[in-house]
Amino acid sequence: MKLPGLPAFSRLLSTATTTPVRIDGVGHELLAWGPAAARRGWLCRSPEPDDNGAEVPETLRSVWTATGGIVGHFGEPTSPWWWINCDAVLTREAAGSGVDGVFAAYRWMWTDEGLEVPVKSEDFVVVATEANGNLTLAHRRTGEIIWFAPDHAESGVSVLPGCPEYTLYTFDAAPDLPSWVEAGATQWGS
Repeated sequence: MKLPGLPAFSRLLSTATTTPVRIDGVGHELLAWGPAAARRGWLCRSPEPDDNGAEVPETLRSVWTATGGIVGHFGEPTSPWWWINCDAVLTREAAGSGVDGVFAAYRWMWTDEGLEVPVKSEDFVVVATEANGNLTLAHRRTGEIIWFAPDHAESGVSVLPGCPEYTLYTFDAAPDLPSWVEAGATQWGS
């Protein structure tokens, strides 16, 4: 399946062996690729057509037609992977979780610096959740990617203007959702 604007992600999916599985009655797919000695892949939700009408970036809707998003992985790539500690990447469940509570709980980080949170939480949808509470967010209309990361030691990110350290960041090599998805696919495909 070719997804518009996602050639690396499309290539990776086209090379994958897909095995349908059910976990607790919920449909999943195990996507695996690479040689037997270095096999790796993702456990994904089963793809579903988008019929809930939520305002999300078109790239996210495209991904949902091919896979329901990543909920597990195996055989990690050798290069650093932004999704490595994530519980959910590009899933409907992540997209359905709000960020209001998170921004409210951490508002003190801005107020202690005499700042206001420079983004409106309702303008963003969660595209990845990490076990440590970090969230990757995409702007619902523009697809701009930001990373809420009060717990990180990552390089290749820059503090979002108007934010203190350990709050909101941009990914230097991936300013929007398509480039962020492509970077992840490239890391996994190399």
